Order: sequence, then C-alpha cells, then structure tokens
Amino acid sequence: MTRPSRSEPRSTITPKIRSVDVPRHGACPTLYRGAGILAVSKPAGWLTHSDGEGQRPDVISSLGGDLGVHHRLDVDTSGALLMSTDPAGAARLQRAFEDRTIKKLYLAVVQGRPQPGQGEIRGAVPEAPEREAVTRYRTLSVVQVGESTRAVLEVEPVTGRTHQIRAHLARIGHPVLGDQRYGDPLCPLASRLMLHCWSMTLPGAEPIVAPPPPPFARYLGEAAEAARGEIADDPGTTAWRMIHGAADGHPGWYVDRYGDYAWIHHHEGQPKGPMPTCEGAICIEALRDRSRGAQQPPKLIAGALPPETMEIRENDVAYLVSLGETHLSTGIFLDHRPQRDLLKRESEGCRLLNTFAHAGAFTVAAAAGGARSSLSIDLSPRWLSRQGPQIEANGVDASPHHTAKGDVFEWAQRLARRGDQFDIIILDPPSTSVGKKRKRWSAAKDYGDLVEAVIPLMAPGGALWTCTNHHKLTPAHFAKQVQRALRGAGGLAADAYLERVRPPSVDFPVDDNPALKTFIWRWPRR
Repeated sequence: MTRPSRSEPRSTITPKIRSVDVPRHGACPTLYRGAGILAVSKPAGWLTHSDGEGQRPDVISSLGGDLGVHHRLDVDTSGALLMSTDPAGAARLQRAFEDRTIKKLYLAVVQGRPQPGQGEIRGAVPEAPEREAVTRYRTLSVVQVGESTRAVLEVEPVTGRTHQIRAHLARIGHPVLGDQRYGDPLCPLASRLMLHCWSMTLPGAEPIVAPPPPPFARYLGEAAEAARGEIADDPGTTAWRMIHGAADGHPGWYVDRYGDYAWIHHHEGQPKGPMPTCEGAICIEALRDRSRGAQQPPKLIAGALPPETMEIRENDVAYLVSLGETHLSTGIFLDHRPQRDLLKRESEGCRLLNTFAHAGAFTVAAAAGGARSSLSIDLSPRWLSRQGPQIEANGVDASPHHTAKGDVFEWAQRLARRGDQFDIIILDPPSTSVGKKRKRWSAAKDYGDLVEAVIPLMAPGGALWTCTNHHKLTPAHFAKQVQRALRGAGGLAADAYLERVRPPSVDFPVDDNPALKTFIWRWPRR
C-alpha cells in the first residue's frame, strides 16, 4: 500500500474558474450499443448531464435526453461513459456499480514518477470526507520531457468518489498534469486535465474502450503531429505550431504552419529538425546573443516565397500575416490562439483596450466577436496600420475600432483624465522594452507598475487580462506582482479576484515553467 503524503498547492492565489474551455467542435462517438446499454466517448469540457445553466454542452442532451445515468465523469475528464436505454439495461448497470463488479480503468499523465511503480491508495477525499476511497494504480511508462519526468499511469478507482483519482494522486505527490484544483493552481502544464476513462468492463463482457484523445499522444510515444490532430483537422484553423523545439524532441527547432507555408525559428548551435512538406519555408536563424542588434532577417530556405500579405484563419477568424524576408514577426503570435478564441466568445458589446497591440490580433478577435468599440495602443504605426484591414476581412465595420501610437503609460494617464473606461483591458507587453524616454522596463520587476497605470480605466465588472512571455518570471511571482498592485490601489481593484488561469495551446506543449502566462482578473460590479 502506498502511504499518502500531504500535498499542498504551491500558491495561495487560486482561480475561481478551474475547467477547460468548451470544445469548439465536439461530438460523443458511440463506443457500444446493445443489451439496453449505450457507451459513448465524452469529450473534455462536456458535462455528463445539464447543470441547468446552459453554458456547456452535455452528453445526455446531445443524445436526446431519454437515457439512464449511472455514473458521471468530471467536466474536464474525457472517456467512456455508460448509460442505460431501457429498464433491463438500467438494472444491469445499477447492479454492476453497486456490487463494484464493473471494472473502470483510466489513463492519467502525472508529474514525476511514483515510487513504487504500482500500489493502492486509501483514504477519504475532500469531496467525500466521511467515506473511504480506494484507488489502485500501476505505471505504464515514464517519459522524460526536457528536465521533467512524467509518468503514464493506469488507474483503477475501486470506489467511485468525486475527484477521487485526482485527489489521491496529488496526495502521494504526483498530481495529474493540468490539474489546477489538486496541483499548482497557477501553473497549468497541459492544455487540459490529463485524465481519461479509457476502458469499462461489465461482468461477462468484453471491455468497452475509448481511445485516448490527441493531447495524450506525446506521452504515449506517438509523433508530434498526432497531438495536433484536433487543430490540423479543424477547417476553421489554418495556422498552428507543428514542432515546438525540445518538447517535441527537436531542441532549437520551431516550425509554424501558415496555410501552405512554413515559418521556422532555428536557434544557433542546435541541429536542424525535420522540414515540413510545404509550398515554401522561411527561416530565422536566431542568434544566441541578440543584444547588439545583429539578428539577421528571415531567409527563404525551400520552395517559393508566399504573397507579401496572406490570409490565415484561426477559430473561424481571418487574420492577415506577412511571411516574407522583411520582418522578424508575422503579425500574429500563435501561442495566444486559446486566448483569442476566449476573447471572441466573451467580447460581445464590450469596450476593449488592447495595449502593446502589435498588429491588433486581439482586437480582430474581439471585433469578430461583436465588441462595441476598441482602442489599440502600440509604439509602431506600421504594425497598427494592419488592424483595420484585418477587421474588415471578417466582414466587420472597423470604424469603432481605433488605434493610437505611443507609450502605454502616457496614454493611460491621458485616458484616465478623459474619464474613459473599458470592459476588457489586455496587457501583453514584451518581456523587456525601452520606452520613448530610453527607460528600460522589465516584466519581471515592473509589471505591477503597468497594472497600476490601467486600474483607473477599468469599468466595474470588467476583466483585466494580464499576460507575459518572460521565461524567468514564474506563475506564482507573476500573480503576486499583479495582486500586490491591485490590493495597493484600493477601491474596486482591491476586491478584484483571479478568475482564470489560461492553459497552453496543445501545439505549444509545456515541460516546466510555462513561458506564456495569461491570468484573467475580474473586477466586482460595485
């Protein structure tokens, strides 16, 4: 028997919302039908049955509603779900669950490597503190990703308590990857909770198996493209990261797909990785030391150059990018795809302030989602000039969406004097920068100053999106910087709370400290 050990989250700041996004394209594939029983594969992000709020899809409603529910899966857990279709099936399932003669097996990807490699965990869990819970596990494989170790476990919950597997694995010091409730609430290491019900076996019957979804692929020894299947198969998305350096087994080699073309970053001193099949490939040879401005522009290394401006699509939104040999940026940062998708879904009727806006990709997503108006601020008028055509490429009137060239701190003071307020403010600064007065700014030390500058601009009930790509800034330190600025401001800002910690996109797998960190803070309404 494995002796439980106490495992506490590494932060006292916790998000209010701790669940994955509703899938944009989802269905419940049928795994088995017969003898009064229906088995389907539930996607992560789906409820088993409706919660009455109507914000998330649920399995029962999608299948017509006339089904018997005998067990449930957490909203963030995917996999095999059994239901009864007639009284005989209901009696069979009820007997199997009550007698514990049904065998349930889950796949879990956990942090670290459990020692011993198999065991039994006993003890009550937080969601059922008065009842004993029993979980068995065995290690199927161990995966080394960067400097971190992950283990793939086969887990059998002998009892059926809410969150049993997650709580038990966290108790022995090996939380499920992506678990913000029982692991570190500020540091999601996966695009979703890595827990999947992969097999259910009734007495005298063959196992009903739900194949693991794409995010499990990299931990099951499958090729990098397998983990990106849900993106590659989405007709509404034509740009994504195909190879993410060491996380995909190719240190220093990063390949982004933009329609029929590839945009590659190769780090000096590292071997080159596989070349994608494409119409043309443009490569940036990234120098180790770029402090003296010696970085060379991108070069065509295969095929033909793309058009100067080309349209790509992301979550059914059109963006205009440039992949030529002139710019070091294409005009969009693909790792923010989940954030833009969320912004599109939550921006209807809102007033948006997009700081450090670059070419305005966040604003384009908000405009496509029905934002009432926006102001995008950046030091570069050349990049800002790209915003309007992108909004219009989505059939949206660009006139309510304005741009402003200049320093964000100076503009924040000007807007505050005018009494302007916004429902959503996005802070996505570079890790370090030099402003007009040649003063160096660093996210690691000065992010709180940026938060303080925009607090007077936040409308009651609004949301502050704080983002950073600073590698050395840990999620805990980042959250504390923001929280300290909010508490120090007083008023409504002092009562603002962390609403969400955004997960990485599946095509930007994370090994340890995530580079991109996006925390959303919510203002009270009064």
